[in-house]
Amino acid sequence: MGKAQEIEDLLAPVATREKIEIVDVHYVKEASDWIARIFIDKDSGVTISDCENISCIFGAFLDESGILKDSYVLEISSPGFNRVLKNEKNFRRFMGSKARIQTFKPINNQRNFLGTLLSFEDGRIKIDDVTSGVVEIEFSGIKKANIEIDI
Repeated sequence: MGKAQEIEDLLAPVATREKIEIVDVHYVKEASDWIARIFIDKDSGVTISDCENISCIFGAFLDESGILKDSYVLEISSPGFNRVLKNEKNFRRFMGSKARIQTFKPINNQRNFLGTLLSFEDGRIKIDDVTSGVVEIEFSGIKKANIEIDI
């Protein structure tokens, strides 16, 4: 298990208590700093005040736990328009939305898909891809998936 997953697992009960969702966690070294970057969301959307509040709460839990041995910078933010889709709940929430999906292995000689999310059933996602039409993708075969917003 990677450090980002450890952070997410530690903070998941806290997030539930605070009525927010942890969308994604990154733990990366940038220049000489370790960055714990946590993306949060809630049904009514995330405000700056939410980010400040959650930063204080998460920071205290991370410091108390001792799972981060090096000094670090904690960043809390909303997932943005092109948010990541990591689990079944995310996919179900955004059914009917446009998404970009990259698979580990090609499906009919294609690894990158862009289109409308149609369904999530039995561990398989259906997407109406702009190139290939309706395609079924095994959830476990997804390398990366994001909502795609046209600006």
